[in-house]
Amino acid sequence: MRLASETIAAMRSSCSSLLITLALVAQFSSPVIGAPEGVWVPKEQRTPAPKLIFSDIPGARRQFSQLKGKVVVVNFWATWCAPCKGEMPEFVKVYGAYRDRGVEFVGAANEPRSEKAKVREFMKTMEITFPVWLEASEDHMKALGVGPGLPATVVMDAQGRVAARIAGVTDAAQLRELLDRVLGEQATSEPAGRR
Repeated sequence: MRLASETIAAMRSSCSSLLITLALVAQFSSPVIGAPEGVWVPKEQRTPAPKLIFSDIPGARRQFSQLKGKVVVVNFWATWCAPCKGEMPEFVKVYGAYRDRGVEFVGAANEPRSEKAKVREFMKTMEITFPVWLEASEDHMKALGVGPGLPATVVMDAQGRVAARIAGVTDAAQLRELLDRVLGEQATSEPAGRR
């Protein structure tokens, strides 16, 4: 019995040491200060967003290339997703602050066209004024590197490249930080005469 207790104590100690080591490695391996690992994509590592097809509420086909030249925030959500409902007021607030600065938001609803009435009601309840595209899928999310769980968010730079990925819930502070960084990149890369 004593041997089993000593073995269990030794295993707990080893597991605790391993968890501490993993936490330290995760904390200090991030190449970007202030942004969690896997969120910010450095400019030299960015790739163009894949060509994905969605459908807007009236039924027109939509894709990200239609928004080229703007910084785009794509939030994947669903009407049945409680965490999505919880974070949506943050998106509405940040959209209001950034829409006149060359930033577009797209609500990518994981809902079929047959549920557009439910999506409209959700938009009304949440006071969503940015465009909402339907028929977002797990395949869309995986193609952008955030799948398969909801909610998830992708920020694209004005060249249509993925600049940030957030798998899970976000808030206004994180969105503002990421948008300010992307907009700051644009400002420093434009010729002085175009600013």
